[in-house]
Order: sequence, then C-alpha cells, then structure tokens
Amino acid sequence: MEPKAALSAIKDYVAPVSPPNAPEVSEGAKVVVGQVLQAAEAEVARRGEVAQKAEPAKPVNDGPQPGDLRLVIEHDDASGAFVYKTVDRRTGETLQQFPREEVLRMRDGVDYESGDVFDGQA
Repeated sequence: MEPKAALSAIKDYVAPVSPPNAPEVSEGAKVVVGQVLQAAEAEVARRGEVAQKAEPAKPVNDGPQPGDLRLVIEHDDASGAFVYKTVDRRTGETLQQFPREEVLRMRDGVDYESGDVFDGQA
C-alpha cells in the first residue's frame, strides 16, 4: 500500500465524517485525534524511509556450513585406537578431533597407564 493511501485510510478510520446532526466534538477529543493523526503520519514517513534504505540481504558466511564438513575416521597404528576428525572440505582444516592430539601424545608416553587421566576415587 502506498504511504499516502495508508495515511488516508488511517485518517478515515480515526476521524470519520460525522453526520450533520451529531454533537460537536469536544476540545479534548480534537487534541487526541490530532495526536493520533500526527503519530500515523510519522509512522508512514518512517516506514517509507526504512523501505528506501533497505538493502538486499547478504549471504551469511560465518564459517563452514553443514555441507562443507566431512567425517574422517583414521586408525592410529601406534595406539591401535581410532581417531575421529571433523574436517572442512574447502580448507582441509581439522575442526575437531577425538581423542585430542594431547591424549594421543600422552598415550605414546613411556610412563602412561590406563586410568592416568581419570581417577574414579571421590
């Protein structure tokens, strides 16, 4: 709807034409109707400015999208365990890995024993 048409519709709704035998509108009612019309005009003007300033939405590029991710499962010969990696297809970067590199290095240590990471005693 055009801004002028919208303003006209609001004016017709807020201040309908009164019949000839209707009582005269009080001063307070005139003030209220004037305030409503001013607010309606301001809203129509604001919407027109917003519509003119609006730009087309730009695509969001906040990192890899779900289609860009790949799950890689590798067998670690040294420990005999499987390593699960989430890799970005576009860059080849490893985003997540389980178990982490630190844990794999710790497993390779000479003094590592099962349970060194977690102590079940409270």
